[in-house]
Parts: sequence; C-alpha cells; structure tokens
Amino acid sequence: MLDPKNIDFKRFGFRAGIEVHHQIRSDRKLFCRCPPILEKDPENMDYSFYRYFRPVLGEMGDFDPGMLVEFEKGYKAIYFACERNTCTYEMDETPPFYPDVEAIKEGFVLAFYFNCSALAEEIVVNRKQYLDGSITTGFQRTFIVGRDGWVPVDGKKVRISNVHIEEDAARRVNWSDTASRTVYFNLDRLGIPLTEVISDHRDVESPEELVELAKQIGRVLRVSRIGRRGIGVARQDVNLSIDGGNRVEIKGVQDLGMFNLMCRHEVVRQHALIEISREMKRRGLEKEDFEHTYVDVSHLFKLEHFKAFATIFPKMKGVFGMEVQPDKDFGLEVFEKSMLITGLPREDHFHSDETEKRAVRKRSNHPCRLLIDDKIFAELLSIINPRKRDAFVLVVGPERRAIHAMKKIVERVKMALDGVPQETRRLLPTGNSEFLRVIHGKERIYPDTDTPPVVISKELVAECRERVGRRPWEIFEDLNSKYKLGESQVDLLIREEKLDRFYHYTQKLGLKGSVSYHLLIEVPRSMRRRGIRINDQIIDGLAEGLSKKLVTYQQINHLIEFLSKEQKPDLEDALKKLASQTIAEADLDKLISEQLRLYDLPRTLLDEAYTNRAVSRMVGDVLKSVSYRVEGRRVFEKVEALLRRRLREDVR
Repeated sequence: MLDPKNIDFKRFGFRAGIEVHHQIRSDRKLFCRCPPILEKDPENMDYSFYRYFRPVLGEMGDFDPGMLVEFEKGYKAIYFACERNTCTYEMDETPPFYPDVEAIKEGFVLAFYFNCSALAEEIVVNRKQYLDGSITTGFQRTFIVGRDGWVPVDGKKVRISNVHIEEDAARRVNWSDTASRTVYFNLDRLGIPLTEVISDHRDVESPEELVELAKQIGRVLRVSRIGRRGIGVARQDVNLSIDGGNRVEIKGVQDLGMFNLMCRHEVVRQHALIEISREMKRRGLEKEDFEHTYVDVSHLFKLEHFKAFATIFPKMKGVFGMEVQPDKDFGLEVFEKSMLITGLPREDHFHSDETEKRAVRKRSNHPCRLLIDDKIFAELLSIINPRKRDAFVLVVGPERRAIHAMKKIVERVKMALDGVPQETRRLLPTGNSEFLRVIHGKERIYPDTDTPPVVISKELVAECRERVGRRPWEIFEDLNSKYKLGESQVDLLIREEKLDRFYHYTQKLGLKGSVSYHLLIEVPRSMRRRGIRINDQIIDGLAEGLSKKLVTYQQINHLIEFLSKEQKPDLEDALKKLASQTIAEADLDKLISEQLRLYDLPRTLLDEAYTNRAVSRMVGDVLKSVSYRVEGRRVFEKVEALLRRRLREDVR
C-alpha cells in the first residue's frame, strides 16, 4: 500500500471536481407554497406515513444501475410531517405548483456570478430518480439555468460545467436497526429551493486546488446573498480519479479540513485496486473462474435462526488481505457492498486471509462474531476443499440475506478484474470511504411531464445581470491593494456578510481599513468570548462616533462593557456620559508623573527607557485609570516629554 503521507499527486494523474449543494433564500418552496421552515421540535409532528420504492424505466427503456442497487436494499421509508411547512405536494398526493420565479431568478444571478456563457432560454424541469427514500416521489425535480462558467483557482480558470436549481430532499432523522431495513425522514426540508454548482472534475490537480475551488464557490454564494445561512443548508460531494482508475463520487464532505486526508486515502485506494487487478490477471484469473456456488457450513457454528455459507475464490490467496486503505483490506472493500445491500454487519463476514498473523482485521476495530479457531478452520478446509492458492469467504445470517450477500461478494470480486469501479461512496471520519451505491448514469434523468417549460425573457435576464456585483476574487484584489487585508480577513468579511458595512465605514465614514475590520470582526468575536452580546446598531454607532471624533479607538471595549451592563443600552447616552468625564491637562500630567515615580524608570540613557517593557505597561495603566478618555499616543507623547525633562534635570 502507498504511504498516504507521501503522495505525488501529479505523478498519479490526480483529478478532482466538486458538487456544491446550497439552499437558496426564498419565501416559499420550489414547487409549492409552503414556507421553507425547519421544525426544531421533533414532537411537533402532525402525522406520518410510509413508502416502498421501485425503479422505473428511463427514456431509452433502460433501468439506471444505481436505482437497481437502491431497490435491492429493500428499505421502508417512514415520513413525519407538520402542517405548517408541509402540504399534499410533499406527500406526492398533488402535482407540482408553478415553480418559484424568484428562485429561478436567483439561479440566473448565480450563473452570471460564475461567468456562465450559456444560459437557458427555456427552463425544462427534469426528474432525477432517487430510491433511498429521501424524496417521497422517488425522483427529484431539477433544471439547468447556466453552463460553461469558471472561477479562478491558483492562477487558472476551473470550469463550472453546470448551475442547477432543484428541490432539496427530506431530512433523515433516524436509522433503525439493520434487520428491519427501515429509515425515518422529516418532510420539512423537502422542496426547499437548492442550487447545485458542478465543476469539471478534470481541472483540479491537487487537494490544495480542490480546497480553494470549494472556497471560491462558497464565497460566491455568500457575496451574492443567494445562499441561506445556518446549519445543514450546504452539502458538498467530491469526484476523484487517478490515471488508470475511475471517477468516484464521495458524498457528505462537509469539512474542508478533511479534503486533504480524503484525497490521499482515495489515491491510495484506487492505486491498490489497480494493483490488485494486475495481480489477478498475472495469476491468470478471469470472471468465469468465480462461481456462485455456496456451501452450507452452518453445522460448524451454534447459531439459532442463522445460516453460514462459504464459497471458494480460486487463486485469490493473499489478495483479500491486501491493504487498500489504512486499516482496511481488500476483503472489507468487497464486503462493503454486501453489507449495505443486505444489512448483514461486518462481524458476520469472514475471509481466509484474516487468519494470517499480520491480517489487517487483527489490528483494526472490526470485530468477528464467529469464533474460528484452528479446529473449526481445519474442518472448514476439509468441507470446501480449497487448493493451496485458493481463498474462501464465509457469511453468516438469515438464509435469504446470507445467500444474497454471497451473490454480491462474487459480483464485486469479478468487478475487481476491471480495476476501480465507478461508485458513489460515503466519507468516514478516518478519511477512508465506504460503498454507498453504484454511480448513477444518464438513465436516471428524464423530463417531468407535470411541469410545463418556463420561457425566459430577455428582460428577466437583463434584470438578473444588473444584480451582479463584484466577484470574490475581485473584492480580494481591491481590499488587499487598498487596505492590505489578507485572504483570511476578506473571507471572514464575506462569510459574515459584512462587506457592505466595511465599505461604508472606510469610504463614507473615512475610517482606516484596520479599524473597520476590528470593529466588524474582532470586537464582536472578543465580546462573544466574554459572554457579551452586541448588535449591529451598537457597532455602527461606534463607527459613527469614531468618524466624528466623539470616541477614541481605545475607548471601544470600555464603551461596549458599559453598554452590556445596561438593561436598555443607549450608545448616544453613553457617549454623552463619556464626553462629560473629560480630564484636565494638569490632572493627566500629574497622573503620569505619579506613574513615573512608581515604575522608577532608568535615568541614564533615554533609549533604554523606551525599550523597557515598563513603559508600555505604564501607558496602559494610565489609560485604564482615565477610562480610555484620551488617546494612547497622546499619553505616550506626554510620558516621552516628562522623561526628557527629567533627564535634562538629572544632567544639570
């Protein structure tokens, strides 16, 4: 196995793309009039119902392979709904309403932000099949608004292939035990307008570029004010591949900090699967060598209501034990498919390479329900009679499910001869991934016959174009050149949607960029850490006070603390009280002289006095004692003048 910490991504031909799903700000759901409100209290549900799903033929008369896998899982979906945010459309009892025009407009604005050169002249709603239970109809309604855009990433243009508008899926609220094959959903999120931004997976060549691409797309959604804010409004899927491998979609990659680890582990996995394919071919294996012949060995184990089946895999000794990702062998890679489809857990799967001293399972956290000691292992060999270079797999469970699991295992081993299969996988906390479903093909999408096409007028396009402001990369260049703000600082202004106020402070009120950033970002964060909540009106009032010289920069924290103690904070009143507490020049000089005597600074060389830490501490003490009613520079200058005077007196 490759070392995940030492990978040359360019040598392996690494390629990556991203699909960002983000809810759109709207007053209604996309295809009905219900408000886009999530139910916080699970006890407030008004009713529930359930569904089973089956695949349907696509436009060309074919079944989508991904849908067939979902159907094999046999899930029962139970839905909970609340009348205030759910109607008969979410129940699939009513045809869709006319799509939300405002959501369509937001899609076109977004397409302009992403520099899309091909815009839809007519909105054609399509159905995209989903049989995992997250959508009651079994399909998601979606449409394209723009294509062929780009965003800059590390000096190059990464293509944005499509910008979609679609309805969000239902929220999964709970999984039952695997035996019942039941999953539970809340319908409050179903139908909320969602944008899907898809990048070309051939343009990104390193994890660092992938992270920057995700940031750029997120910045656009913030700057445009199109994306909703809050927990759960955004989801990201990543497409990865290497030379000789295949495109794999990894779902649920929320944390940008996981991108690097995920990419490294996926390169390791695809490289290992390519090597396994070569090894199987070197051994002369073909798909016909793997037969669906299962031997009942249940009598070797004392299991009630369960059956145990074993099957031989010729010339595969040592292959199942090959490590494909950290603490994961090829056996587990094969078992993942049968585990998900049949619901049989990892502890009910076993392969013969796990008896080796250095087996991955022995150092990982994967338990085994079967007590396979030397005696039982010898009996197994005597029953199935494998050859010296053969391997075998053992599965335990209810008879039908165990046989179904065996079937999936044999199918997956046959696929190993082709190298890396196209799959949709789920990211795990370790950076590894596990099988989720076969990657969907074109057969899953077909036109929606319930919704007529929506013609897009030139006036609507022109209106959307006028709403487009500066893009994030243009904003960064502007703020960096004018105010020397770094990328992380600009990111915070964008993320917290405070750019307009920053420009108002600097351009209208004449404040410095550093002062404006401090007011908008650092002051609220500092106060929150101390348990003090302040609103935007107070910050805006402080900015006005600084602009009009009613308050000094050093007084900001003092003012906020004062206001936080008031039941009805009034900034104007606080400023008046502060102005009335002026300090006379003679009193300030006296206070500084007292501090000089307390600190007893050196009387010889003046520069040594300035380099001493006591000077800055003394200035701070003076400012604190006068409640920051004077500027720090003014106090420092007075300290300097008094020190010079004392030095001259000492010389005389």
